[in-house]
Order: sequence, then structure tokens, then C-alpha cells
Amino acid sequence: MVAGVIALAAPLMAIPAAHAGGGGGTTTRTGGTKPWKPTTGGWFNDPWGDSASQFRIERQIADAIRHARKGSFIRIAVYSFDRVNMAKLLINAHHRGVHVQVLHNDHQYTTAMKMLKHDLGTNRGKKSWDYTCKTGCRSEQGVLHDKIYLFEQTGAARDVVMTGSANLTGNATQHQFNDLLIKNDVPRLYDRLFSLFRELKKDRTAKPLYEHDDLGAFETWVMPHPHTTEANDPVMQILRPVQCQGATDGTGTAGRTKIRVSMHAWNGARGTYIARRLRNLYAQGCDVKVLWALGGAEMKRVIGMQTPRGTVPRHTDSYNTDCDELQEVDMYSHQKYLTISGHYGGNTSTSDIFTGSSNYTHSGLVGDELILRATGSHLVTQWNRNFDFIWDHRSRPVGGSPGPSFDPPPPVCPTTPAKRSAGAEGLAYSGRFWEGD
Repeated sequence: MVAGVIALAAPLMAIPAAHAGGGGGTTTRTGGTKPWKPTTGGWFNDPWGDSASQFRIERQIADAIRHARKGSFIRIAVYSFDRVNMAKLLINAHHRGVHVQVLHNDHQYTTAMKMLKHDLGTNRGKKSWDYTCKTGCRSEQGVLHDKIYLFEQTGAARDVVMTGSANLTGNATQHQFNDLLIKNDVPRLYDRLFSLFRELKKDRTAKPLYEHDDLGAFETWVMPHPHTTEANDPVMQILRPVQCQGATDGTGTAGRTKIRVSMHAWNGARGTYIARRLRNLYAQGCDVKVLWALGGAEMKRVIGMQTPRGTVPRHTDSYNTDCDELQEVDMYSHQKYLTISGHYGGNTSTSDIFTGSSNYTHSGLVGDELILRATGSHLVTQWNRNFDFIWDHRSRPVGGSPGPSFDPPPPVCPTTPAKRSAGAEGLAYSGRFWEGD
């Protein structure tokens, strides 16, 4: 991390993990008799915080690798992988008899990837291997953008699924907000994602490309989604059943359905019609708040339009903290989540989170992407707590939107010609720390 970021993060080290939306706290290691299991629920890092806050997600994955049982399988599919320490853990697991299979996208070839290929080999016919797909794995175009971690058995837990927005990179810990859902002993969900993994490892176009499966407490949307329109867009179909009034049983806000969105990239024609739907839901009475790192001009115009209730509360969480001359963003959210609490279809007490790899962009539809719905009021509480933490402490209002801003504030960088040409927010979405994926 650059010196300016370290200096800025230092005053925030005292913020407790619970206030950062840290999910289950620390990984369960109950003393003496009870065997280890991953702590389930939502996990969230804070790139502005201390080391424990930054590496909170990575630590859960690392612990699961360490506890993987001999003869079991670890299967990982990620867009980016540059963490040498995680490569070493996977190699150690392989040496003690765990079968390790890792898929990557082909946009980089890091030291960590070289280590895995050297030790595991690249033959997908064997029990252990590391393989880089040629562009997307099962898509016709786009990239492998999934972030899936499957553990057949780790500690006392079987059929363990971990997924969300987090890659295994330094950026994912020190420059991005990310989220990770962990579920133990979920054979139906595990089998569904294992089936997806088998398709991905073939590295050829899947038939069908798009797959949608309702598994009860879980639901999956597997992209690519060809021939997308506003009517059949998976996110629009998710939002369509929302009813803004009549939330019951402790859901919503004073009877209003509550919606929260934290999105890394949100732009283009697709981003605009999703923004319009959320603005309309706000106008109908829903409690809507949205966060983004990179927002398109038309999307921001549409979601910022006046309604009879005013404008949708909206913040951005992208910052240039080191005051580089080009004003390049180096701290930002990489999350792609939505929460719905309240009246949804015929259910007046819905509690759902939607997480995964897919941005509200055209590219969020054309590559290997996953959206996962998980049901549970405790999950909504965890994701909304994370949203509130970023909203209150790590973001700033957009266009006069009400709400608190960053405390303490990031540095005020001097105005430069590069800044004046970078757009309304004076930021360039580029540079060594920015990932537009």
C-alpha cells in the first residue's frame, strides 16, 4: 500500500470489527472438544482499517484451506489471484493429500499462479491442477469473473460454499471493500456450484449459456445471459416483485420495504434502467439507499431525478487517497450486492441478500458471472450493517444527497489539469489499484 494510504488509515485502527460489519466476528475455534468449522454468515473487510480489518475475508478462506481434510477437494474459480501466501497454503494442502483445483481468468500471470501451475500441474484430468481459461471458461465472450470457493470437507463441516465479490489479491484486501458469504453443510447449493465448476473447467462454450435455479433457501443466476432486454434482465426480474408498503414481522422500515445496493460498477443502458426501477421504487415508498464506486453519467442523472418524496439517497465510496497527479482512484468498493427486507411478491416479511460477481453493467451479463440469493434475517442484518458502516464512515454524498460523509475526511488533493478533465467527481478510474471488473 502506498504511504499516503497508510497514513490515512492509521487513525481508524481503533474502530471495532463489529462496527465495520465484520460478520461473524472471528473464526470459531471452540476450546478443547468441539472440532473447528468455518463461521457461517457474512464477512466484510475494511481496506481503510487495520490489518485485521483488511484481511478479514482472506483469513476465512485461509483457515478453511488449512483445515481441509486429506482426500477431500478444494475447488476455486476466481478472476484474479496474486496472493503468494494463499498459493503456499494450497500447495501445502496438496502435499498433505488434499485435492486442489483452481481456475483463473487469463488477464494476468502472477507469481502465485506460476507457483500453483508448477506444483499442481495443469492437467485437468488429474485430481489436482491449476488452469487458466482462454478468455471466459464457459462463455462465448467476456471473462471468468466468478469468485467461488468450494470445500468438500474442512474441519467438521462438509459441503462448504464461499462466494461473493472477493478475489485472492492484494487489492481485494487493501484497496477494496468486498463481501463473502459462507455456508456449511449445504449439499444442494454445493452440488449446484460444483456442477457449475465442472462446466467452467471444460473451457468451452456451455449449452445452455444461462442457468437459473431455485434451491429454496438459495437461488442462483449463472451468466452469460444472452439477448438481454430490460424485461428479461435477471436484476430487473429480481426487483419486479418488490412491493413498497406492508412490510411485517420486523422487516423493512416502519412498514416500508427496505432496499440497499452496494455496487462496484453501475453504468450504460443497463445501469440506467436498473437505476430507474430503484428510483421508481423509492417514489412508491420503499426505503432505498444506494452506494457505488463507478457510476455512469446517465445512470447518475436518472437515479438523481426528483420524485414526490425527493431524491434517492446515494453515496459514492471511491477515493484518491495518495493525491497522485492523475487523481486515480485507489480506494473503493468492489462489492456487487443487493438486500431486500419487507414485502416481496406474496411474502410481507422477506429477508433476502443477493451477492456474487455481477456488476450493473453490460459486462455483468456476458461473461462467467454468478448472482446468489440467500434467505435469512440474520444475513440481511449483517449485509445492512456493512452498508451502514460504509455509508456513515467510508463514503460521501452525491449531488446533494442527504447523509453523513467520511469521518475523518480523506486528504483534499490539489486541483490539476488532469483532475479538471477527469469528470464531475474529479477522479480517474484507472491506475495500479483500480480494477474495473
